[in-house]
Amino acid sequence: MAKRNAPEFSYNPKTKQYRKQIKNEYTGKWVSVYGKTKAEVRAKIEERRSSWTLQAAADEQPYVYEYAAKWYRLNTTEVGQKRKDDYSNAINNHICPVIGAKLIRDVSHDDIKEIMFRSADMSSSAQKKIVVTLKRIFKSAERNNLIDKNPCEDLKAGGKPAAEKVPLTREQQQRLVAAVKGTKAYPFVLLCLYAGLRREEALGLQWDCVKIDGDAPHIIVKRAVKWDGKNSAIVSEKLKSGAASRNVPVPALLVECLAEERSRTKGSFVIANSEGDAMSAASFRRLWDVIRVRSCRTVKQTVDGKEVVTELKLGDKIRNHEIYISLDFHVTPHQLRHTYITELILAGTPIKTVQYLAGHATVQLTLNIYTHLMDNKPEDIMQFVSRAFGT
Repeated sequence: MAKRNAPEFSYNPKTKQYRKQIKNEYTGKWVSVYGKTKAEVRAKIEERRSSWTLQAAADEQPYVYEYAAKWYRLNTTEVGQKRKDDYSNAINNHICPVIGAKLIRDVSHDDIKEIMFRSADMSSSAQKKIVVTLKRIFKSAERNNLIDKNPCEDLKAGGKPAAEKVPLTREQQQRLVAAVKGTKAYPFVLLCLYAGLRREEALGLQWDCVKIDGDAPHIIVKRAVKWDGKNSAIVSEKLKSGAASRNVPVPALLVECLAEERSRTKGSFVIANSEGDAMSAASFRRLWDVIRVRSCRTVKQTVDGKEVVTELKLGDKIRNHEIYISLDFHVTPHQLRHTYITELILAGTPIKTVQYLAGHATVQLTLNIYTHLMDNKPEDIMQFVSRAFGT
């Protein structure tokens, strides 16, 4: 005997309502739907299933803060600490405070413009890091079909132009070298000022790469020190670019400094911590303090039990120390390298040689930064003006 099919609806004569049970395919739960007519029940079922579909889609849609965290975790395993810090800063301090609580599919072009508006006072290079991070996060979301249109597609960085890099004058160079001679900062300053090493390259230099005993004393740049999020030093042979690996001739003053340093150190690093190992971020800050404490600055001091602000001027003695203020200018590690490259160009060094010694990836990069030193001297270009106008 054939089995009879169960009725589509059940009917309760007391309530005069039809009833049907349906299963939520997303949660697995069964739900009863009621109506006075079969058509009403069918309409309610359709409405219920539609709402479940929308809810499921919403549940699959991450918030920006969730997706940004996932993107960061999956895309920073092979990048250096500086790049990680740039991404983290952009996400935590600029992107999430504005759009973090939005579903990623709901982010509009105006939301992105709001992020850029709030960072308008930043330098163009700093704002560019935010733009790069935004574009990569939303490009990833687009590839994963989480958004239909990328709100960052035509985004460009603005911000304020970076301040012009100013090299140290010859007098400032001499005063700086004199101020740090005999201190732990001396070899670092000379490596950056007279060999053009980047900070991380100077800190990564080991004695096996110091060749100062022959007729052509030079150093081999092939390692760099990077700092992880915990302040520890990581020595890597992965430099800023392939061109950063280079052999740099060193002048007599630096040869003398390195020879003296080599004779009294036991570790493998030229610039080392107290144990002879590569310097951590904290160790380097202490090294750079040698220069900072000798520079004119404003400090807070306690006088007669009261805290007062004091302006330290040239020639002033640091309290409780045999140290005098001898620098009335401020200097950064990169400024030392910038001075080195500037001096090479002013000495008439061919631009391709400058590019090599600086470790720049392309000659165009060198030209973009330093071309004003080569092309715009009135005494050099007067001949062209005279020829053009017959004077």
